[in-house]
Amino acid sequence: MILSGGVSVAIRISYAELPTFWGAAIRFGPAAIVLWGVVLIRRIPVPMGRALLVSLLFGVLSIGFGRSLMYWGLEETPASLHQIIVSLTPLMTLFFANLHGREKIVARNLLSALLACAGITIAFGGMSAGNLSMIHLFSLLIAAACMAEGGVIMKGYTRINPIVIAAIATTVGTIIIIALSLLNKEPWLLPSSPQMWWVMAYLTIGASVIPLLLYLYILKRWPASAAIYPMVLMPFVTVLLATSLTDERVTWVFILGGLLVVIAVWFGAIMVQPIHLSRKSGQMDH
Repeated sequence: MILSGGVSVAIRISYAELPTFWGAAIRFGPAAIVLWGVVLIRRIPVPMGRALLVSLLFGVLSIGFGRSLMYWGLEETPASLHQIIVSLTPLMTLFFANLHGREKIVARNLLSALLACAGITIAFGGMSAGNLSMIHLFSLLIAAACMAEGGVIMKGYTRINPIVIAAIATTVGTIIIIALSLLNKEPWLLPSSPQMWWVMAYLTIGASVIPLLLYLYILKRWPASAAIYPMVLMPFVTVLLATSLTDERVTWVFILGGLLVVIAVWFGAIMVQPIHLSRKSGQMDH
């Protein structure tokens, strides 16, 4: 997930040359092609029946809706603030897992949720980037919720090879994103500078193919809420890149709010139950 720390920054940089949804489409479209190439070379069987439907739903939620909302929300939201919102995903995953009867919620989860909300409020008030759009901020929250729910529903089908799951997910997600691009009548352009090609290469391979496969691999062995724990570390990477590569400036109030969110997520989701590796079975016990 550390690889994904620069995603928000790279997406905002891509807006300089590429329309919002089209930029997302040419990120996930090539990723799908790469993944299907691996599926064909390795002759990985494609799931059928309910397993296929769940894989498709994972793609709809995590990429089709989740990433579309994220790209749209980042139009008016600084990358640093977005990444703090994304760090709430472990808490969201825990709550969704509870609704599905997979994991339990205790009092500390509720307390941490309140602390996280307070942290977001403080960080929001501490941004030095001018006026922020509440509707775009809300879309980022919904995007995080879609990605959290996607991971929870996929947890019951982790015996499927993660490569073919990722291929299915990026394909259906790309179709949805292209449809949104068409509805918005966006011009379909290609990057015009070598720097932008490098940005898109990072978004496609370094921030899509590799992290998605790693996430599905971890999801196969850990509980749904635990598999997404590394997202707590991502805001630190994002803030560093945003202040170095763009004109974003963060205040101490913003940093205080961000740290409060990270602490809340750590307290409420990561410390709920320890994860141990069983030497005999090679499986994670929760």
